Amino acid sequence: MCEDKYFLDEADELIFTNVNLIMADRILTGMRLRVKNGVLAALEVDEPGPGTLSANGGNIKIVDCEGLYLAPGFVDQHCHGGAGGPFMTDPRAATAYHLSHGTTSVIATFYPLPKMTEMRDGVSAIADFYFSDDPLAAAVGGIHMEGPFLSPHFGSGRERSIAPDVETALELQRLARGMRSIWSVAPELPGCFEVCRALRTSGEKYLPRFLVGHSAASYEEIMALLPLGLAAATHCTNATGRSIEPTRFGGTREFGVDETVWLVDSISAEVIPDYYGMHVRPQMLQLILKIKGDEGVIIVTDCTTGCSVAADEVPDSVPAEFNTGQLDVRFDDSGGLSGSQLTMDRAAANMRRHTGASLVSIFRMAALNPARFIEIDDTVGSIEVGKRANLVLVDEDLNLHGVWLDGREVARPGGQM
Repeated sequence: MCEDKYFLDEADELIFTNVNLIMADRILTGMRLRVKNGVLAALEVDEPGPGTLSANGGNIKIVDCEGLYLAPGFVDQHCHGGAGGPFMTDPRAATAYHLSHGTTSVIATFYPLPKMTEMRDGVSAIADFYFSDDPLAAAVGGIHMEGPFLSPHFGSGRERSIAPDVETALELQRLARGMRSIWSVAPELPGCFEVCRALRTSGEKYLPRFLVGHSAASYEEIMALLPLGLAAATHCTNATGRSIEPTRFGGTREFGVDETVWLVDSISAEVIPDYYGMHVRPQMLQLILKIKGDEGVIIVTDCTTGCSVAADEVPDSVPAEFNTGQLDVRFDDSGGLSGSQLTMDRAAANMRRHTGASLVSIFRMAALNPARFIEIDDTVGSIEVGKRANLVLVDEDLNLHGVWLDGREVARPGGQM
């Protein structure tokens, strides 16, 4: 084992052979992939015979993929925690849990808490882990501030939202200590534009990007934030409304957040594909994919925990025919949706089952698109020479057969870390 229990024995060089490579635009066959020192080093013709795999006597490991699919590791830009707990209290356990399921780049996601001191402590805990020398910290790509500047009318934690305030925003940004950040905001709230402008002009190395979420913003309010870096929507079709309710003119459908996202090509749509389509109905997933195309959709988990839902926790609104063991969502005290238990391998499999999307499209939505939004696609999100060797090995149904972080194989006894 490596010095850390979460990784298997290392090699200076890996060669993945007998494999189908899921590239950004196609599936590549008849090639093998060489990794050196944690970086994708070369694509080579996969010629038979052991003599072609010489590593000049170095520490080399041949990985026979047995005809399976090698793809970029998942990038989850909206994940609050896992079986080990929330990122805001135990970022290492949350990272380890999702890494074991193929998420090699996770954006540790903040959520509002009752006290400002708790929010500060949560951001600091994520930053402390991110800047540590822990080998698992390499799987954290930044921080997602889902709040606290959200509408008090939408979402399970709406009572903890606070009014946009520049001083508070800059304090939270300082506590993140220069991490890449994305922020979910409600553009209709007074002061939201000023907060976004202050965050963008604060002198940080990495400019924050914004998502519209937990919001009833109008088209005009959303468009005003595009020049400041708004380019995605938080869990599209969840926790959104319209600025005009009830609608005018005897029931005419008004134009709100979701419609704006569908119309504007530069705004990507996060989707949470759970097993039964409770967050987003399967037909709605199909519609969003049809409108936005696979370049405009981002698969996320919105995971809050990895524990199963007990039968007595399932609200009466859930159809009796739903198998409790398949439920991968969470509920709040009122019976409403409150995040999920998803991992990216399962979210991707659900998306494929609900929409029939190809494997190439699935990994575009679950790896490349979020990497581009976060602006880390120069190093992750696709199989390209020079990028980090963050990889997953899957079958047609997206069952996971292997995970590599920077060329180090992740230990997955029984499919878990």
